[in-house]
Amino acid sequence: MSLLMITDIRKSSYDSGSDIVTAVFLNGRAHDGGKIRSPDERTFLALESATAQEEIPLIGVHCGDQYIRLRASPGHGLSVGERIILESI
Repeated sequence: MSLLMITDIRKSSYDSGSDIVTAVFLNGRAHDGGKIRSPDERTFLALESATAQEEIPLIGVHCGDQYIRLRASPGHGLSVGERIILESI
């Protein structure tokens, strides 16, 4: 199970109708107790996961962050800043 925070959502330039969602792993970092969603994981396809070697402000990733980029099906309903839990991808 992974706790993630959405940092960027943009339309896919390669797959019309899909979005590319970027999220950073919170890795046990304290959160403010706000709502955490458990979205339908069937709407995602993992594209890449990495640890940022430098700041990537365009997608809201800081140096040292572990992040994942996902292709999301239409109607995913996610928003930037939202926290989500994924069981598996």
